This record gives sequence, structure tokens and C-alpha cells, in this order.
Amino acid sequence: MARFPPGRLIREQRQKRRMTQASLAAAVGISAPYLNLIEHDKRPIGGALLHRIAAALAVEPGHFAGGEDVRLAQDLLELARTLSGVIADEAQALQLAAVFPDWARAIVQLHRSYRDTAEIALALSDRLSQDSTLIELSHALLSRVAAIRSFAEILEQHPDLERAQRRRFSGIVASEADRLGGGVRAMVELLGTPPGSNFEVAPNDEVDEYINYHNNYFPDLEDAAERLRHHLCSGDHLPSQAIAQRLADHGVEVIEDYDGVAGGVNATSPIRIDAGRSEASRRFILARHLVGLEHADLLARLADDPRLITSDAARTLSRRALANYLAGALLLPYETFLAAAEAWRYDIDRLAHHFGSSFEQAAHRLVTLRRPDAEGIPFAFLRSDPAGNLSKRFSTVGLRMPRFGGACPLWPLYSAFRSPERVVAQLAVMPEGERYLLAARCISKRAAGFGQVETLYSIMIGCDASHRARIVYGDGFTGSHGASVTEAGFSCRSCSRSACPQRAHPAILASDRQKEASADAPP
Repeated sequence: MARFPPGRLIREQRQKRRMTQASLAAAVGISAPYLNLIEHDKRPIGGALLHRIAAALAVEPGHFAGGEDVRLAQDLLELARTLSGVIADEAQALQLAAVFPDWARAIVQLHRSYRDTAEIALALSDRLSQDSTLIELSHALLSRVAAIRSFAEILEQHPDLERAQRRRFSGIVASEADRLGGGVRAMVELLGTPPGSNFEVAPNDEVDEYINYHNNYFPDLEDAAERLRHHLCSGDHLPSQAIAQRLADHGVEVIEDYDGVAGGVNATSPIRIDAGRSEASRRFILARHLVGLEHADLLARLADDPRLITSDAARTLSRRALANYLAGALLLPYETFLAAAEAWRYDIDRLAHHFGSSFEQAAHRLVTLRRPDAEGIPFAFLRSDPAGNLSKRFSTVGLRMPRFGGACPLWPLYSAFRSPERVVAQLAVMPEGERYLLAARCISKRAAGFGQVETLYSIMIGCDASHRARIVYGDGFTGSHGASVTEAGFSCRSCSRSACPQRAHPAILASDRQKEASADAPP
């Protein structure tokens, strides 16, 4: 991606420290007019000067990389690539996000609202055509309308009807009209039930944006987890017995059975855990309930951010997401986990085994290692079910996880389903030449008994290929690339590879020649 223009962030940080342009310019050895041009992005700024400005403002140089604005620009680019006739220019997207971030955010939110409304309309249309109850109601309503019309025409066309016949026909009209009204009310009520209104896309998107805004790192939660862990154990592995005992101190009972229930109804009710769950899953459920008890005020305060969380549904989801984060931080302590990750070259299976977590829990923890003075490799994260439904999207600079549509079908996120319980690695080169190391594994949340449904997910992490020598999954790609490189993209709509055999949709920004070639290609 193009370089982010840092002028606005420099200006904001200078004003925050109540420094004049003249004083900052003198501190870094340039003139005030030149600094003014830099702050308005009229002059480029080199690495050495940027480091001097960062030192004078007492911030890290990375502060001016515009992490939030870069992600916002990526959203704008992804949105533009879904629209026919719109040129997706990286420099313009960065400029809009840097100079007018509120307008850029409004555009993304407006598109999100449009998409949510379109999904509701499509779902309602699909339901009207497939729901047997609605089909029966529709036929019944049409039949009653036809009956009312027929008897009304008789009354209108035969004014000489005997009084008894007229009274009987009028009664039929009134009766059918009453039934018609009841049918309409039933249809309205049916359309208002969860199958027609169970759309939490917007709240989920708000929570994703909120987490990405904080770069998926919450220092207050890390501190709270460290304090609580200090009271519970001293080693790397926090046993579930210690968590259960702490819950017992709160008067909360833990019950194991095979009813498939996970978690308590409220803070003090018993926690019913499916006895068929793995120890890692059991431990996480207990930890999440415990942090919800001991840090309810902290979770509520962090989740109540009116800038990004605008609905009760989003607040509920954000509290749950933050509770999950806090539980993960409690079970996988930051410094110890980061040290182990570096020592074992980010081998997720080994980390999960050592800390007693699941593969997904360990992979998700890697994404949260973003402490400014002790940061791990910046990973992106994505989860998919076998139908391709994407969830838990966490992007990193450059590698964006799709928000509007599906991901590239060539990603190991999907091929991992063909190799259960084995990590599939890939060195992907994008149409513009960017290279990313991607690694995915299919996981099974196995059923405890006969007849219970097995739940499958594919978990994928990814990072810039420059980190591959530090990662065990990059060992096959450290030498000559050759055939080991996979030519991929982010999604079909934004990919310019006209000859891709896995293309599902034509590229929005493809040239006319590419579109013709795509149309003429054999199925």
C-alpha cells in the first residue's frame, strides 16, 4: 500500500503537547514554514527527520504510520473495488482517510447500512419464496381477497337481490374481510420473528471496527489479567481447578453434564458445562465467567464507547468480545506467551500444548501481542466455516481481511478443510506484488455423543512475508520461491488475475479485454 501521509498526526501530536510550529521546527533543525508544509502534507518527510520529530514529541515513529487511518483507507479501497466504474486509487484513499477521517468513516458506515438493508431484503424475499408457513398464508390471503371481490361484485351488479340473500352475501364479505385482517396480522407477526429479523451484521461490524481501532490490544485488560493471575497461580499453566475454586469463592457452582450448555444464565447462577468439551474449552469458559464477575465494571466501561459502539446489541457483543480477550490474557500471560512464541518460532500447536489452550485460542492470542514496547509479529486473523461464512476478522497493515464479500478461494483458509488437523502454509503473492505468509488449519469441535453435530472451522493467520524466517510455517519458503509461490488475491471482485481458474466473479476493475476473456473462458 502507498505510504501514509503523516502531516495531520504530527500536527495533532504537536498541538496536544502545546508546542508551536516554531518551537518544534527549532527542536528538529528545520524552518517553521517547512514544518507547516509537512503538517499539510505538501512536502515529503524522510526517515531521519521523522525520527527527530517523533523524539521531539515523545512518541514512537510508528505513531505516525496512521494504523487506524490505514485500516480505514483499506476499507475504502475494498468498498470501491466492489463498485462498478469507481477507480480504487490507494493514494486518494489514504488522503481521504488522513485529511477527512470522519467523512471516510461515514462512507464506510453508509455502505455497511446499505449492505445490511440489502441482506435483510434478500432474506425476506428468500423467506417469502421458501417458508411453507408464509406460502400458505399468502395463498390464504389471495383466496380471501378473491372471495371478497367476487361477493362484492355480486352485490354491486345485482341491486335487486332479495333482502335475505343480500344479508347473507354481505355477511360473507364481512367474515372474509375479518379473516383477511387476521391473516395479514399473522403474516406481519411472522415476518417480525427471529428468522426474519435475526441480522446482527451491523453490531458485529461495529465490534470489529472497535477492536481494530484499538489495534486489538487493550492494556487495561492486560493489567487486570496479570493481577488476577497473580492471585491464582505462579506457573505458565493456570489449572481449571484454580479458576473453579475462585468461582466457588464467589458462590458460583460448576456443574458438568451432557446437556450441551456452556456458561451460566447470570453472574451467580451455576455454570453448566458440557462434559464432552475439551479441557481447553472448559478452562476458557470458566475463565470468561470469572473475569466477567471480577471485572464487570471495567468491561462495561471499555465497551461503552459512543464513537464506535452505537447500539445495545453492539455493546453486548463488545462486552463479550472484551471478556473473551481478558480470559485469553488470563490463560496466556503476555510476556511468557510472547517469549515462548519467539523461542518456538510461532508454532501454534506447540504453544497450545504448552499452555493448555486450543489451537484457535493460541492463534487468537498471537494477534493481540501488540504492546508498543514488546510487540510480536503483526498477524492478521480470519475464521471460516465450511460454507465460507467469515468471522473474527482482524486485519494488519497491508493484509486486510475481507469485510464485504468472500476471501480469495486460493487462500489456505479453504484448502485446510481438505487436510483436517494439519497446518497448511502458503506464500501468497498478490496482484500488485505484495507477498504474505498465510497459514491455516481446520479444527473440529467434536461432538460428545452419537447423533450430535460436529462443528468445523478453518483458522488462518497471516503476516507480511518479510517475517517468514522468524516463523516455523515459513521454512518452506525461505529459499528460492519458484513454484512454492501461489498467485492469489484478496477477493475475486478486487483481483485483476483474469486467467485464475478459481475465479467466481469478474473483477470490478478489470479492463474490457479482461472481462471479455473471462466471459469467453470455458466453465
